[in-house]
Amino acid sequence: MISRILLLGLLGFSSVVSAIDLSSYVGYTIVHSGTVTGYIDDNGQEQSSFEGCDYGRILIIDYSYQVTCSSYGYSYAYHPDIVILKGSYGAVAIIDNDVYDISM
Repeated sequence: MISRILLLGLLGFSSVVSAIDLSSYVGYTIVHSGTVTGYIDDNGQEQSSFEGCDYGRILIIDYSYQVTCSSYGYSYAYHPDIVILKGSYGAVAIIDNDVYDISM
């Protein structure tokens, strides 16, 4: 049973990170896998899409979790998959084959 769950988790993970060199993230732990369901815009309003990261932008994950962007990168998607990795030097979010520094 555990091996099936692990396999399903890895299959989902591989679809999110298919074009990323993961060698920089050896030792990191997958702490969450889900969907970006929106972000909080500059006016404090919740938006239902993903428009990349900007310093201090709050991303909403699975309608109930939040992380804060610590880097900049533009991308647009409606509810893209996200995998969050945490290491001893910080955390990153992998969204649509892009890696963003985040704080949790």
